[in-house]
Amino acid sequence: MSELPLSTDPKITVSSLIMCCRCPRLYYFSKKNSLLVSDRYIICKQISLAHQNKPDENSLWDEITLIHPDIHPSMREYLTLCLDQNRRTPIPSWTEIDLPVRSEKYGLHGLIDKFHAGGNYISVIRCTRAPVAGCWPDDRIRIAAYLVCLKETTGINFSGGYVEYIPDGIIRFCEPQPRDRRALLQGLKNMRLIEKGEFPGKPVRAPCKGCQYMDQCEPAKVRTLSEMLFKKRQ
Repeated sequence: MSELPLSTDPKITVSSLIMCCRCPRLYYFSKKNSLLVSDRYIICKQISLAHQNKPDENSLWDEITLIHPDIHPSMREYLTLCLDQNRRTPIPSWTEIDLPVRSEKYGLHGLIDKFHAGGNYISVIRCTRAPVAGCWPDDRIRIAAYLVCLKETTGINFSGGYVEYIPDGIIRFCEPQPRDRRALLQGLKNMRLIEKGEFPGKPVRAPCKGCQYMDQCEPAKVRTLSEMLFKKRQ
């Protein structure tokens, strides 16, 4: 992975990289806003971290409300549903959580949800539903990015990592492929062009449905001269 110039200032988070890989325009419009941690993610993470101790729902909800005092009480139902899905799921154990890793070379940094030294694996926790097979493209790139940072930070070289789709109680091992690393590199390039002031193009399969920046991304169509003249005649 030598296509990018070296960087000595890791400013890019893995989360923002994933957003740019999904849609450069989404990153362009949202880069001035802070990325908020969702209630669903907080719940899924506590389920994953506490699974070894088999906590009851009341104890787990107490932990969640301590971590996030403003969480809405209605999210208790989501906790119940996720717990039911994971009662028999062999969720990966851990020896360290929120492990900070960074790559000076690629200007990238992030926190790995779970790291297991003895088992030689990492694990990321997701609050999304699992695909029919394999892992979502975002998650393959996410694992690839963390492995790059982990290797540079610690010298540890893993072939892949686990993705925990907590809402479905599904755990899958993800071994990044060349296409995932190409997407990672392209995402970094797009982010650096955006930081230089360039307005990015729109992907063919952009995730436009429900996007809060739709009006900014697709401004009103500029009328042609013939359209304006036709309107005047009317």
